[in-house]
Amino acid sequence: MEPFTLDVFISKRFVSTSVTHRVTCKQVAVAGTNSKDIKAVLRSRSDIPACLVIGRILAERAREADVYTASYTPKERDKFKGKIRAVVQSLIDNGIDIKVYLD
Repeated sequence: MEPFTLDVFISKRFVSTSVTHRVTCKQVAVAGTNSKDIKAVLRSRSDIPACLVIGRILAERAREADVYTASYTPKERDKFKGKIRAVVQSLIDNGIDIKVYLD
């Protein structure tokens, strides 16, 4: 198991992601489309291009916190496709090794 986990929440209105330490439950990197600086740049806050941007920003913030690997386990109701896959792929493309555990 990796010491850090990726948390992704996608609603109809926004995307929110974080990298959390498993033991201390401290969030070491956070990115979401509700932030003022990100909200002003995006056309839509919940489409796939927004997910790609959030993945890139989260990867930059995670690297600043010296986090280069994390694990992701989708919740029961989430399917690993579409927007969630775009966030994870963007993180991988920007230098964060994500291990996805599918049941």
